[in-house]
Amino acid sequence: MKNQIFNKFNKRTTIFSSIAIFILLMLLLDSLFFRPLFHSIQKLDDTLSMKSELLEKYRSNIGNKELYQKTLDEMRSSYSSLEKYFFLCKTEDLAQANLQEFIKSVARRNGIIVSRSSSKKGKLITDKPFLMLIHAKVEINDVDKMAKIQSFLYNIEYENEKVIFVDDLKLRSSGFDISRGVSATITLSTIAKLDTKT
Repeated sequence: MKNQIFNKFNKRTTIFSSIAIFILLMLLLDSLFFRPLFHSIQKLDDTLSMKSELLEKYRSNIGNKELYQKTLDEMRSSYSSLEKYFFLCKTEDLAQANLQEFIKSVARRNGIIVSRSSSKKGKLITDKPFLMLIHAKVEINDVDKMAKIQSFLYNIEYENEKVIFVDDLKLRSSGFDISRGVSATITLSTIAKLDTKT
């Protein structure tokens, strides 16, 4: 009887031990083989999915090639039509000088003499084409009529073959009568297309 109980106990121990070993083996296989394999397959699926989306996007872009080409042609045409409003010069210094001379010319047409003009370093807009924002500061003293300054500013901003912006305007009068003895300090800016970067 003792032997029977011992034999049953041994069989149970053997069965439980076998089950425990099997479970341990499966856990070991899972951590060493199945889980890394599953992660690799999932990563591969994600990569393939992403590449598939990119491929679809490229196909869509290739399909829209004519539309992009048309838009690019329109942008080139717009730039060409705008380019005539820029100061086209070889260097920044030459562009600054041309801007100041242009402003003096517009002032003379309006019966105004520019007392002093100066410039400051320009700011790069883009490399290709090489465009810079350039500035000029002009001083006008003792203008006999305010209307002349108004006409001058209107001609600068609205009635010229160049695009020029009035950035800052300071007016001074020598007395209570603002129609006589008016002085102004005006800061202007424009776009210059340069041939060289120096």
